[in-house]
Amino acid sequence: MFALTVSAAVAQPSFKVASYNVRYDNSNDASNGNPWELRMKAMSDLINYERWDVFGAQELLDHQLRGLHDNLIGYGYVGVGRDDGAKMGEYAPIFYKKDRINCLESGYFWLSETPDVAGSVGWDAACPRICTWGKFEDKSTKWKFWFFNLHMDHVGIEARRKAAELLLAKIGEMCADDQYIVTGDFNVDQDNEIYKTLTSSGMLKDTYHEAARKMAHNGTTNTFEVNYKSEGRIDHIFVSPRFRTHEYGILTPVYWTGSGSSATARMMSDHYPVVARVELPRLRAPQDWAQYGYYESKNKDVKKAPKVLFMGDSITEGWYHHRPQFFHDNNYLGRGIGGQITAQMLVRFRSDVINHNPETVVILAGTNDIAMNQGYVSPDHIFENIVSMAELAEFNGIKVVLCSILPADSYSWSWEVGRDRAVNYISELNSRIKEYAEANGHAYADYFSVMHDGNGAMIKEYQQDSVHPNTAGYIVMEQVIQDILKKDK
Repeated sequence: MFALTVSAAVAQPSFKVASYNVRYDNSNDASNGNPWELRMKAMSDLINYERWDVFGAQELLDHQLRGLHDNLIGYGYVGVGRDDGAKMGEYAPIFYKKDRINCLESGYFWLSETPDVAGSVGWDAACPRICTWGKFEDKSTKWKFWFFNLHMDHVGIEARRKAAELLLAKIGEMCADDQYIVTGDFNVDQDNEIYKTLTSSGMLKDTYHEAARKMAHNGTTNTFEVNYKSEGRIDHIFVSPRFRTHEYGILTPVYWTGSGSSATARMMSDHYPVVARVELPRLRAPQDWAQYGYYESKNKDVKKAPKVLFMGDSITEGWYHHRPQFFHDNNYLGRGIGGQITAQMLVRFRSDVINHNPETVVILAGTNDIAMNQGYVSPDHIFENIVSMAELAEFNGIKVVLCSILPADSYSWSWEVGRDRAVNYISELNSRIKEYAEANGHAYADYFSVMHDGNGAMIKEYQQDSVHPNTAGYIVMEQVIQDILKKDK
């Protein structure tokens, strides 16, 4: 009998989103006992504790942005200064947890009649105002969403009205059928006609009203006064209609200066952070996580059992594109799908391998698990998935060739995977795969030994990039695998 194990990352169902006007650094605040250096430390502790997945901030000057970013754990950000599109003036940045989210693209536009002109002042506004946007991807689920963060003018009524119209137009132009989140200091509360323009558009829902659970005992501003009570919410988190909001809160934290009975409670900013936990909408169409459909029609066209079937990811798929004659001339069949991890390959192993009844299957897998394409997967689980594929093949009378993972010292699409993880995981897994193959009578195709440069990377002459071989690399792989397959005749 064989043991079937499918090991993959479990998708997280929701995001913690926030909007936080952190208050620009100025001498008046410092003289009143609210210097940025103290506020930043308390603010960083709050954010690191709360672990918001993605949040928009407002009013950060360049040195504040750098200081806050340096004190936050595991965050990336996008954004520019509003005065010049570089480092001058206040930023409205978007911060995101790098272990959870990929930023696919980003940009910004000014809230003015000329939104592409850096530093442009719109209508009756007192100063330039900017909206930062990003298109993001949840690493675990591969769901994509847009995020907009802005700060509307505090003086110009017409500027706020036109900025709201511009925001809606940009969302409609950029997002199509994608989902989106909007955060910011809008300088209008829930009773203002501009707020109603946004919420009556059919494009934005206020998470305050949508939340199943709510903690909001104050408005969103405090004027640096601990005992200040307001009802107005001028900082908002809006979402596209298909989002579900589980929780909403206006957090009212303080920090302390001094000690004992002489200590003073102080505010971190003159605004409170607004937080919501929202669930990404599940797509209406059925989800083909394993990508059964990728080869479904081609599988029906296969009339003759292949002599050898190559099972894998983009490296196997690319092999056919670079060297189709290798497959055609030898009655070999390729079943590689770019981006797949071992769990996905294991799930489709019957439809794409067993059902073709090949004499031999060549299994090359694991590099995308190391790259965390579907989230974190441990070396144990990667190995178990490869073993399960081998056991399935053996149980069905198919000879097995297990392959070493190709050398790689980086993954360009997965910046959080450093060189140590890449090199060490590949080395560990290759040792285990080789040992298992030898113990169970399977052949082992050692591509690694002939393709690495001595430092864990692929030899430059063999690589298309740090992970994928070029034509010369595939020719080397063909020599390795053909020596094995000829002996197996």
